[in-house]
Amino acid sequence: MLYGNFPPNNIVKFFRTGPMNVMNWREKDLLDLSLIELAYAHLSRTGSFELKHSRLESILPLTLNEIKHVRSNLYSRNFVPIVGSFGVIEQIGFSYSRNDMPAYSNAKASPINKALYYFAGFSEGSDDMKALYALRNSFLHSGSLLSKATHANKPSYYFQFNREMPELIKYPDNPWDGNIETFSVNQKTEINPEKVIDLAFSIRDTALECISSGTLQVELEQGEKELYYRFLKNFPR
Repeated sequence: MLYGNFPPNNIVKFFRTGPMNVMNWREKDLLDLSLIELAYAHLSRTGSFELKHSRLESILPLTLNEIKHVRSNLYSRNFVPIVGSFGVIEQIGFSYSRNDMPAYSNAKASPINKALYYFAGFSEGSDDMKALYALRNSFLHSGSLLSKATHANKPSYYFQFNREMPELIKYPDNPWDGNIETFSVNQKTEINPEKVIDLAFSIRDTALECISSGTLQVELEQGEKELYYRFLKNFPR
């Protein structure tokens, strides 16, 4: 096992301040990299780093590059880049938090909500956070823009894409209560898919900046091992 010599970790957190010096990675093997260096490799814009005897690559910039490639294509811009963007947001919320702000109140909350809170400035329980979480669930679970709440205290949505509006989300004056029989198209919730995609890039950028400021926390229970095996690949030379 590549990481077989590492001791067990229990939410290991490393911090550093200042820009990451990746030039000296050419003198290091994979096992010489710290947890925060692996986090930098994961979040980086380049996604490929030369080590002493191998090349380290991250799947996150690969995903973002694929999103860039399809977002302007008429036949691929409506589903694929949105799903990819939510995957990026969820991956970051699953892996990281910050030490310069209060912890998210529910430790078991969705990674989507945590990423929006820590790296996009959304307030806990905000309308936009609820709407994006509902869109993600409806889109990924049923490929639908209709999100019917399963609990009485949760909102329902009939989403429609609108690339022309300046805001991320526009809510109806009369919200839909989830009853199909009384639904009206005037109860649609409009969402700008381009801004959802931009949000994924922005969240990545903010998380990356938190490494330089020393405020990024890695929340993976198995530390280096888990970060590597989930999101990184090492190719020996």
